[in-house]
Amino acid sequence: MTTIDFSSCNLQRYPMKHAKDLQAWDAADEYLTEFIQPASNALLVNDAFGALACASLACDSVAFHINDSWCSLRAVELNSRVQPVLYAGQSIDVVLVKLPKSLSLLSAQLLQIANQLVYPVMIYFSGMQKHVSSGHLDLIKSCCAEVEYLPTQRKARMYKALLLPRSAGNEVHSLPMPELQLTLQNVAGVFAEQKFDVGSRFFIENFKLLPSVANVADVGCGNGLLSLAYHQQNPEAKLFLVDESAAAVESARLSFAFNFPASNPEILHGDGLEGVSQVFDLILINPPFHQQNTVTTDVALSLFAQAKNCMGSASELWVIANRHLNYRSDLKRWFRRVDIAAQNAKFIIIKAML
Repeated sequence: MTTIDFSSCNLQRYPMKHAKDLQAWDAADEYLTEFIQPASNALLVNDAFGALACASLACDSVAFHINDSWCSLRAVELNSRVQPVLYAGQSIDVVLVKLPKSLSLLSAQLLQIANQLVYPVMIYFSGMQKHVSSGHLDLIKSCCAEVEYLPTQRKARMYKALLLPRSAGNEVHSLPMPELQLTLQNVAGVFAEQKFDVGSRFFIENFKLLPSVANVADVGCGNGLLSLAYHQQNPEAKLFLVDESAAAVESARLSFAFNFPASNPEILHGDGLEGVSQVFDLILINPPFHQQNTVTTDVALSLFAQAKNCMGSASELWVIANRHLNYRSDLKRWFRRVDIAAQNAKFIIIKAML
């Protein structure tokens, strides 16, 4: 049994600037490390900030990764000081899964593993009990054999099972939006996979307020809905889309190919505008206020700071957010002009300029 004292490992969350009460590991990470065998090959799924990767290194084990999040993979690299190796069918002895919020993402990840297995493999699932639902267990039972519930430790649940080889494909969910004359192509795990995001709906209803410009950045693009709607109004604009979710990036690519096959947007998997040197005329952000299962504005604030570095004197940043979030005050840290462009009972649209 492996025991790691994460408090002595100096693990950091990513983005690096975050609320001081948040740490880079939890009891579910600690529980999962008990099942890493020395000198083994471990597949780590959804390692949020590299705790499992560091434990694998301490056991002289080789780690492979499946992770939707670019920011998580960056945290793995920073904390373990090892470039994460993505899973592509390598021989593995055990699978350790931090349970994600999205059941469809978990299903797709299990199918990705099973499609590449030659032999059955033992798999362990863990998450803090407040984030683990009966749906998680039902899904595990439907995808795995010999499912066993292990005792809860420090409010971390644990399921042990056997994952068998199988061959099947992940489906793309087509989401028609007749009011926009669009059909989104959503892959498993993307935000608003099965429905029209109400915040994006309100934002698009007010797109008449946006300027017609030459180049636009859609930061945290999700399935590409905002860019698709802007492209309808301004087909000559050059579009740059980025999201830290691999599912979002794939959905945006598929949605543009389906709706506007002749278009040529640039769509990247990354941390917002970090490292981008281009200056944009217009930046659109529908920021998340959670990271994995943690409610936080850390990611949004990081995206705002990045946006400032990619703006000129005439550039405009437009943000759609829930009214209860104090983004207007936050934005004043970086921008001199911060105005409310539109609002309703639930959402607020903010325009900011340097």
